Amino acid sequence: MSRSAIYTANTTPTALAVGSIIPVGTTVRRFGKCIRQDGNTITLAGPGYYLVNASATVAPTAAGTVSVTGQKDGVAVIGATAAATTTVAAESANLSLDFIVRNVGCGSSILSFALGGAESTVSNLAVTVTKL
Repeated sequence: MSRSAIYTANTTPTALAVGSIIPVGTTVRRFGKCIRQDGNTITLAGPGYYLVNASATVAPTAAGTVSVTGQKDGVAVIGATAAATTTVAAESANLSLDFIVRNVGCGSSILSFALGGAESTVSNLAVTVTKL
């Protein structure tokens, strides 16, 4: 069993519609062959369990609830949603997610993060993924 890890960060403010995939930015550090960045997503390329930690700073365009959900192959991971309620437009909220996903077999899976609740500007997304 090999150990792999990746750390990505996106500090560019990006306006996104509800349901949009949040860009993971650029790779800051990467170790091993089982995890790699592919555009706005992260590819899990080996079988096993992966620990995902993510934090995002979001500012919705209107008061209400905003959320970030971790997805594997385009499907929401159960329990991998962080949400906050803002009282005024453009009020920043810091959201964090910690979850584990399993990649079965020799195929690869795509890890992504979707914006929910309200259109928002995401000004920071930091993601670490470690193969356990």
